[in-house]
Amino acid sequence: MIKTIEERLEEQEEVLQLMLTKLQVLENRKVEFPEIRIPDYRNQLEILKNELLRVNHSYPVEKIDEQIIKMRTLHDGIPEVVKVRHHHHFEDKSKGFIIGAIVLLLICAMAVGIAVSMWKENGRLNENSVKFRVIRQGYPTIAYWADTTYHRDPEVIKVLTEKLEAEQLAVAQAEAVAREKTLDSKQKKRKLKLLHHGLKER
Repeated sequence: MIKTIEERLEEQEEVLQLMLTKLQVLENRKVEFPEIRIPDYRNQLEILKNELLRVNHSYPVEKIDEQIIKMRTLHDGIPEVVKVRHHHHFEDKSKGFIIGAIVLLLICAMAVGIAVSMWKENGRLNENSVKFRVIRQGYPTIAYWADTTYHRDPEVIKVLTEKLEAEQLAVAQAEAVAREKTLDSKQKKRKLKLLHHGLKER
């Protein structure tokens, strides 16, 4: 349904009438602003004024200028790069820390030494254990004799073992000396043969 021009004009008049009424309501409404209270600073300002006047009379501008000039001369006299010498020294308080550090280092060194010696001893004991197990597998009667003798009297077997080791060492040293002597005698015989052969050729 198409509206006629008159109907449209009537609608527009109604809208304008509504807007006019709203504008009248807005114009008639009173706008209330919040009350602004400015504090009274007259006493404080008076005090500041009196203090400034007093300072102005007791400290003249010339003195301030002199101080500014002095500050500038001091500033110009300060070098841009300042050489600094470091001086390291030990105080009485630091001696205790140094002694403690040395003691800790000694303890650490001793602990490392003991650990290394125990590691070597452990390796030697492991080697002896493997050797004894091999002997037990290859010669069970000898291993059984060693076990029973040791369990009867460990001190006796220890003394006996040290005695046998000393005898074996003495025998080995005697054999080494005998070998050296035989080698020396063989070398001397060779030299004699060579000398004898050389004399015959002449």
